[in-house]
Amino acid sequence: MKKSFPGIQTFFLQFNAQFQIISMTEIFFREYLKLMAKRESFATAIVVQHGTPISGKAGDKAIIRNDGQLYGWIGGGCTNGIVIEEGMAAMSSGESKLIVIDPEEQKAEIAGVKHFNMNCHSGGSLSVYIEPVFPRPLIVVMGNSPVAKSLLRFSSELGYQTIWAVDSLLKDKKFAVDKVMEGFDLKDINLSSPCFIIICTQGESDMEALEAALETSVDYLAFVGSRRKTNFLKNELSEIGISQEKLEKVVNPAGMDLNARTPAEIALSILAEIVKIHRNEKPSINEFHPEQKLDFIDPICGMKVNTDDTKHFIKYKEKDYYFCCKGCKTKFEKNPEHYLITSRI
Repeated sequence: MKKSFPGIQTFFLQFNAQFQIISMTEIFFREYLKLMAKRESFATAIVVQHGTPISGKAGDKAIIRNDGQLYGWIGGGCTNGIVIEEGMAAMSSGESKLIVIDPEEQKAEIAGVKHFNMNCHSGGSLSVYIEPVFPRPLIVVMGNSPVAKSLLRFSSELGYQTIWAVDSLLKDKKFAVDKVMEGFDLKDINLSSPCFIIICTQGESDMEALEAALETSVDYLAFVGSRRKTNFLKNELSEIGISQEKLEKVVNPAGMDLNARTPAEIALSILAEIVKIHRNEKPSINEFHPEQKLDFIDPICGMKVNTDDTKHFIKYKEKDYYFCCKGCKTKFEKNPEHYLITSRI
């Protein structure tokens, strides 16, 4: 006869549950840091309240990428579709939100809270806080002039991501910059919005820096120098085939008119202009192509289902039907005509 050790069994059950929580939390933070490093927009979803029976628990968290993929755990198939859709909407609007998913019919919306019906037969309720996360503003400074160094110092103080591009690598790396690169080729750099390029070469490789910067598409491209020098460079670049449309995007004089004199004052005026542009623009979801995603309405619960991701689908009368979870699929299989008629009403 085998001996029973309830204490040990309980320990291992608790350990396994705790291990799963740690693993999902680790996945969340790893993905968060990876996407931040890649300068990709995403949204976070954190469960702040739950009502049984439901698999999601307070503190569960997930990331919604800008292609609609979900990483982490938020409560299973009955809630994932709603969370993904609201995460995508938060990235578009730039605004955080609290959503409540429960079986109770909500007659009036509460300010700041968006309500959804829990249509899955298991029931339960879930409150999820969704917040969009966007890349830090990226400041690319070209050149090794006093204005360039002041720009790098001030940008770091503002919490902006910084890249220092110089024609040859410097021994002096005392500045708190995120990346120092040799040369001005930015083809391998993610310059997703918000991104700002300032050329401060001061006579050292002006043409090379400006030509490379004009190959990019950024929110702001400024050349620090006199109008005369800027016009001369533009004419030279026009003669080698750079379009007038691109050349007109070069901002000169660079910065707001603060009657700046010193390199630090000039840098301050440039950053003031960048802050004004950045704060007046709506956030963009970089690298997001909505046409890549196909949605289908679950005929049982009415939830939008991503046809690329769901594992629950069947073919009925030569047509494909997709479901948010196994429960909805099973329900449909028992009486498909009933649910097809109901869905048309």
